[in-house]
Amino acid sequence: MEKFFRYRLDHVLFWIATISFHAYNRSYIIYKLSFGDFVGELLVRNILLAGVIYGNLWVLIPRFFNNKRYGLYFLTLSIVVLGYVVLKNLHDMYLYGYVLGDIERRSLLTNAFYNVSIAVFYAIFSMAIWLSREWFYQREIVQKIKNEQLATELQYLKSQINPHIVFNTLNLIYGSIHKTNPEARQLVLQFSDLLRYQLYECNVEKVSIEKEIDYLKNYVILQRLRKNDNLNVHFTPNENISGITVAPLLFSPFVENAFKYVSNHENKPNYIDIQLFRNENFLIFKCENSKNQHPSNPIYGPGGIGIANVRRRLELLYPQHHTLKISEENEMFSVELSIVL
Repeated sequence: MEKFFRYRLDHVLFWIATISFHAYNRSYIIYKLSFGDFVGELLVRNILLAGVIYGNLWVLIPRFFNNKRYGLYFLTLSIVVLGYVVLKNLHDMYLYGYVLGDIERRSLLTNAFYNVSIAVFYAIFSMAIWLSREWFYQREIVQKIKNEQLATELQYLKSQINPHIVFNTLNLIYGSIHKTNPEARQLVLQFSDLLRYQLYECNVEKVSIEKEIDYLKNYVILQRLRKNDNLNVHFTPNENISGITVAPLLFSPFVENAFKYVSNHENKPNYIDIQLFRNENFLIFKCENSKNQHPSNPIYGPGGIGIANVRRRLELLYPQHHTLKISEENEMFSVELSIVL
């Protein structure tokens, strides 16, 4: 079916059947007039029909029907059908009324009902073609998403470790660290909280924004302990976002990359600025970091897996309800993600 639609075989078969049937019904023109008049009848009728069909498929459906402007769609389709009827009636009046001498068909309205029914039938048929293609592609997308979900779940099960062993080990390490080393003890606590969130609280479709903020705060604290004092980190979630739910771990890849690629200037400040706030019906996440002018690795280059995964998750979780802007300058990199609430 994919090759059938890709190579437009549905259109090819449709036109072969339509032209063949019409040629059979109008074959008497060859004997009464000439082969040229017969071909002219086929061309006029089918070119006008093609105008109705492809005007509907390529213009009216994408511009009006897909955008739910149904009134305007049916109005313009009616105009297209009327145009077909007028032009075909004029041709019928000339060919059958005057050339073939049928006096009853010398009126513009004689064949109007037949031509209206033909135009409406083919307009409906073109819509059926479009719906069949849309149904096929939507089914392919759904199947692809299911396959990806199964593959992700399988990969997760393959890579899953026993969390009890990990937490018991962390407790052992925490107890083994002397109390005079509070920084190391704090490091273990922060890592334990991060791991607990990922293992136990992210197996749902959405989580509260407060949990995401706590996770990001713990991650920032953990990473801050690794960096020197010449790094300024600001994380300012706004109070007006309380009560919002989002997909888990949606913002963390951007924060991880900010810490990974932040600059290491010795004679000027290095910074990471993270913001999370609500603007009307949008949840806005911004992450900006200083960077070296010529980093050894591009932050979000063509081969970057992290950004590709984030883009794919956003496409699946918030289709047509998000905007992701990534900008890079000589010494600054920024990400802005807007999600429709």
